[in-house]
Amino acid sequence: MIGEVIIVRIPLLDADGMMLVKLHGIEAHGIWIESQDFTNQLMEKFHFSSSRTTPLVFVPFDKVDFIIVCVDELSLSEPAFGLFD
Repeated sequence: MIGEVIIVRIPLLDADGMMLVKLHGIEAHGIWIESQDFTNQLMEKFHFSSSRTTPLVFVPFDKVDFIIVCVDELSLSEPAFGLFD
């Protein structure tokens, strides 16, 4: 999954919901991610309009509520096809 865009819920970075991030690394105690929302906040805080580098954030696993990844397989809404009530 390294290099893939994943969905995470990390209250420290977004108290209201889920966010899309790019996974850059996995270590024994957490993950390294790239977040455009976090990058935007840093740029605004330090009054930058561009940077030659992209910040990565290390997030310990105990600060992550959940991680969602997608695989290349067809997904269907069962209720939309009348499969379940």
